[in-house]
Amino acid sequence: MSQTEFFVHSRNAQLFARAVVPNMPRRTRDGRIAVFVLSHGLLDNIDAPVFRHVQETFNKLSIASVAFDFHGNGCSTGTTSYGNYYNEADDIASIVKHLQTTGIPNSGPAFVLGTLGHSKGASSMMLFAFKHMHMCPPLLINLSGRFWLAREITMRWTKENQRQLRESGKFLWRRYGTKPTKSNGTKIEGTANAKLVREYWISLDDMAERSCTDMSVVQALPLHRCFVLNITGSKDQIVPDDDVWEYDRLMRMAAPNEDRVVTRIVPGAAHFWNKQRELCALDRSLVRWLNDVLPKIGL
Repeated sequence: MSQTEFFVHSRNAQLFARAVVPNMPRRTRDGRIAVFVLSHGLLDNIDAPVFRHVQETFNKLSIASVAFDFHGNGCSTGTTSYGNYYNEADDIASIVKHLQTTGIPNSGPAFVLGTLGHSKGASSMMLFAFKHMHMCPPLLINLSGRFWLAREITMRWTKENQRQLRESGKFLWRRYGTKPTKSNGTKIEGTANAKLVREYWISLDDMAERSCTDMSVVQALPLHRCFVLNITGSKDQIVPDDDVWEYDRLMRMAAPNEDRVVTRIVPGAAHFWNKQRELCALDRSLVRWLNDVLPKIGL
């Protein structure tokens, strides 16, 4: 297994990415390396336990993977916001385009086999597949993604947050990140995992943008040429399970046959997938589904 870290330009920022390539990766008939692109959740980064684990799982299946930090997260430069789902969809497109045109650094030409998104990254992944339909890969994995973006988490905002929002139109929700980098947000040499400490502000405009983002566009995905796996945990207290069932319902109505969309609820699993038993259960769901669909796309 080899591991390579690199940057990809996206709009006005540099996206930090990590590629994990097995010693004997699966390849297409023309020799390109099959690779999954992984997109993280709100204020998270590529070092989240679930992403580290998923990259190990793909490696065991001889599938390469590239995890990356969205704009304003982790080691990437730029800024992020609460409602920027379509901007994050464009970030995914930048990574996919880079892999399609340039390949995986130090490994060679790549074929983007699929994308896997967690939480906010799953919703952004679906919007990527819709907005950049010509780039939509054969496999989409939605891990704990939210459908109803206008619905807020109970008690997410404190009374003080709500007061500031009414009076000032915005509030500072939290500071995130560790190990400050240079003032321009670039990585300090020799510290690949350095992350800029940032402030995350929530504004009325951000909340309106999020609420107006319509996830029913998944009905228009090219389901005649791709397969979708929806996974959530039965103990998820962040995203209710009716969100995943709405994804399932709409995509099944649009799919040409029933095997194109599969939805699984993992007993006992919570939203962040950071316990070993949850990750083992996630493995079983991923491996079972991949073993079923890979032969259907010639891999």
